[in-house]
Amino acid sequence: MYKLLIMYHQPEDREAWDDHYYNIHLPLAKQIPLTTSLTINKDLSITPMAGENPYYLIAEMTWNSKEDMVKALQSEEGHASHDDFESFAKDKVTMIGYEVEEVPLPQKGKA
Repeated sequence: MYKLLIMYHQPEDREAWDDHYYNIHLPLAKQIPLTTSLTINKDLSITPMAGENPYYLIAEMTWNSKEDMVKALQSEEGHASHDDFESFAKDKVTMIGYEVEEVPLPQKGKA
């Protein structure tokens, strides 16, 4: 499995950003082929000891393989999402792609 983590930094105008993200960008991203999951993580609270959180929203997209991700992002829908992404995210985003390996956990006793 391959994931793309898209970490959006704090926007200047949260209301305008949310309006664009949820009403324009997200519908485009949902159309990207071969994507097996798309999750959004918001309200990114952290402890006071860690300081202010630099991220406003983190999105995760998943594919069965890196090759599927490359095909998906090179598709017409991938290009449309990317072009929109460039129009509103600009330099206020950090992206990381990575291979996912599940680690088996030991069996836990019943409580």
